[in-house]
Amino acid sequence: MYLRKSRMDTDYEEISVEETLSRHRQILDKFCKEKKLNVVEVLEEVVSGESLSSRPKMMRLLELINTGMYDGVVCMDIERLSRGSSMESGYIMQVFQTNACRIITPGKTYDLQNESDEQFTDMKFMFSRYELKTITKRLVRGRNQSASEGKFMGSMAPYGYRTYKLPGEKGNSLRIEPEEAKVVQMIFDMYGQQGIGYNTIAYQLNQMHIPSRTGEWGQTSVANIINNEVYLGKIRWRREPVKRVVRDGMLAKKRILNEEYEVYEGRHEPIITEEQWSRAKAAQAKRYHPPTHKEWHLQNPFASILFCEKCGAVMKRKIPKKTRTCIAWYQCPTRGCDCKMIKCETVEDAIYDAMEEWLEEYIVQVNSEQEPTVDPVQSALDAVRGQLAQLQLQQEGICEYLEKGVYTIDMFTKRNASLSREISQLQRTEAELLQQQSDNNHQKKATSQIIPTTQHILENYPMLTVTEKNRLWKLVMKKATVYRSQDGELTLHIYPNLPK
Repeated sequence: MYLRKSRMDTDYEEISVEETLSRHRQILDKFCKEKKLNVVEVLEEVVSGESLSSRPKMMRLLELINTGMYDGVVCMDIERLSRGSSMESGYIMQVFQTNACRIITPGKTYDLQNESDEQFTDMKFMFSRYELKTITKRLVRGRNQSASEGKFMGSMAPYGYRTYKLPGEKGNSLRIEPEEAKVVQMIFDMYGQQGIGYNTIAYQLNQMHIPSRTGEWGQTSVANIINNEVYLGKIRWRREPVKRVVRDGMLAKKRILNEEYEVYEGRHEPIITEEQWSRAKAAQAKRYHPPTHKEWHLQNPFASILFCEKCGAVMKRKIPKKTRTCIAWYQCPTRGCDCKMIKCETVEDAIYDAMEEWLEEYIVQVNSEQEPTVDPVQSALDAVRGQLAQLQLQQEGICEYLEKGVYTIDMFTKRNASLSREISQLQRTEAELLQQQSDNNHQKKATSQIIPTTQHILENYPMLTVTEKNRLWKLVMKKATVYRSQDGELTLHIYPNLPK
């Protein structure tokens, strides 16, 4: 039994989604008792039917059907199975059809082995997609209107506020949380009036044991507060709209940052003043330093791949202002971390020596691994394909037996269902072997590339520019970690970019 309800479907209904699901469950339980259907498992979810990748229970249902152990799926109506793209609804139909699994609803039972039922199901899915588009347009129009009226449309209230239901009308607004609001005002004053940066503000808040909603304060959480117009009594809308993308052959959603988002007057009270906001924006403008040269050149050969081994932060390349020399040092940016500063040339020499030593050992290891004369994956693949060809011939043969009258329709149906299950199992095995073969080929290719690339870096290192060094190091190395203790002892670990 599969039960699904979308919150989007009940936006204009008085009853809750959970109550709707409960009613559907009661109707289907009564229906199954009347029809004497043995329900083995019940799957419920509250999610839109638009994307298959976001419906874990539906994915589980398809896995169960693919075992060939189930005769049918009971659902309230066929639209509960899919409202997504024609590609996804076609895939769902294929799973049901291949495994001879029926779709059972109180109104009708659909057997996709039957051509008329197959066409009718396809039409139902098509009308369901049209209905979803209509509902989505109506919902988006309503949400846009609510945002323009100053209602809060987010799922989680920003720090300093709590959501509450607007009395006498639909929609939510924000109510100030006094203790958190004091922290927000303090953050704006520290940044705009005292000139303290994000990282230092986060450090001081943690030292004062002021909890954030995610645990400890960090640079990002402070920056999010300073850049949020909601504290001015505004509502920002469509700042991170959802974009549909295709991943692994299925539709998925991801959020993208929109620089030209809309800002409306909110119904909630502001926490900060216009003056505090203006001071924060002025401080941000002062802290931004545009490049002085027309062309910017990378100066750190290990940019984004060198980390502190103690705390995991990305090591920063700096030239201390107190020293008159131009010697660059790596420094851990985390306050409280006891990793001492390290000369950049010391780290660079250590990584070069470590990679040179690793390459010698890796070449010996690769040469010692002998290639098998027979590929076991290819042998298994050939065997599976041979069995598949034989079963497909048998399936064609029983069709001839049916036409000649050797098989009755009942005998044909049972034999065909059995052969279909065996073919489906072999097709899954074939797909797994093909994936394994692809992974092996990828591993061999990656292995054959990392050795010459590393050799090229080591042999031509003095002639490479910093940008070239950084690009090549990223090809052969996932990351490197470094730590210098208080007594000056240096610890370094490299993580070559080996295939899995």
